[in-house]
Amino acid sequence: MLVSDLKKEIKKYSSDERDKIIIELYKRIPKSKKEDYDIDSYILNINNKVIKKQGDNLSIDELESQINFFVDCAYKELYYVPNKIIPKSERSKWRFKVKKWIKDLNKIDPTTNEGIRATNLLRLIFRMLSYSTNYLLFSNFETFRAIQIPQYEFLNMIIMRKLVNGYNKENLEYCINLLDVESDPTELRMSLSYTFIGSLNTKESRILSIDILKAKVLKLKNDLVLLKHDKKATYSKEYYLKEDINFFTKTIVNIYLDLQEIDHAVSYFQKNYIERSIEIKEYILLGMLEDCDLIDEWIIEYEKHLGKIDYRDSLKENYNKFKAIKNDEA
Repeated sequence: MLVSDLKKEIKKYSSDERDKIIIELYKRIPKSKKEDYDIDSYILNINNKVIKKQGDNLSIDELESQINFFVDCAYKELYYVPNKIIPKSERSKWRFKVKKWIKDLNKIDPTTNEGIRATNLLRLIFRMLSYSTNYLLFSNFETFRAIQIPQYEFLNMIIMRKLVNGYNKENLEYCINLLDVESDPTELRMSLSYTFIGSLNTKESRILSIDILKAKVLKLKNDLVLLKHDKKATYSKEYYLKEDINFFTKTIVNIYLDLQEIDHAVSYFQKNYIERSIEIKEYILLGMLEDCDLIDEWIIEYEKHLGKIDYRDSLKENYNKFKAIKNDEA
């Protein structure tokens, strides 16, 4: 029977009779075919046109429709709590869909209009997966492990696609805003910062990034001031705001160190990093200098506070070691 013939025939039936036909036909479709053509998603959202197998290449419009529907369902916890929208058998298979979408999106040239849309869809997935590492949307919190792509690698994927279109302010802001996501507890948050810094291949892009990041820190500090005057504010909000300020401050400091602008790095850190204990604050700064193998600068910074800070034993030992090395070199 042709589709035109089918349309004529079903007009003969009432609404209830057509419902019976649909249910009976659904029962007769093999499970494998339902999965191949994602029949359930089509029924749940008729705008998702089922015209290709999931294994086939989908158009950017089809990918966008499917991904938007998936992300919306995920945020509504429909892949975690029992519901009639997402069948139980489908809730555990989400990672296979996501892995396929990521693969398909990455095939699209990022310099084209479709490629820019693909990059935005990758960003949408990245933000949702980052959120779900701290707020349960699936069966567990390890969503990046489920798709076998670490959070920082996923971030790098998006950054590389975005910056291929130029290291201008708009594109750098796009990437910097991706640092402001929930961090995967199984990874160090600074790995996201290092990933971004590693993508900056010119002095100009580093300087422009510092300006954008400084504006972000300033806004966060203003938010913190307002929060302290808010009687309804919780301790956790203040804590996380301070964490964000310190994270972006360290990112700026690391870019300064990368530029070999040590004085600017130290000055910005001392002015903006939030830590009540002067000794702990200095310990963190000295650690950043040591990580960059800036031993001379480490010694200068340490000696600057001698007699003012009671350094911990590990720092005293490092100081003696570094001084001995410098004396041997002399």
